[in-house]
Amino acid sequence: MMENCPIPCVNVGCPVESFLQKHESFILTIVASMSAGLGLLLTYFLKSRCKKITLCCIQCDREPIELTTID
Repeated sequence: MMENCPIPCVNVGCPVESFLQKHESFILTIVASMSAGLGLLLTYFLKSRCKKITLCCIQCDREPIELTTID
């Protein structure tokens, strides 16, 4: 036997999902991508031999460690 259910009661038994529950994988992807980009940027700064680094409004004056060659 089939019951006819009106449109307003279709989602009555379902809990309403929050924004975070609906888009959790997208937000996780964005946060992971930003963290990886920041990690790459910091790794580049550590390996660079530059004495003055300027990025947007952030400046860094530093003295890199001198490399010595050993035979």
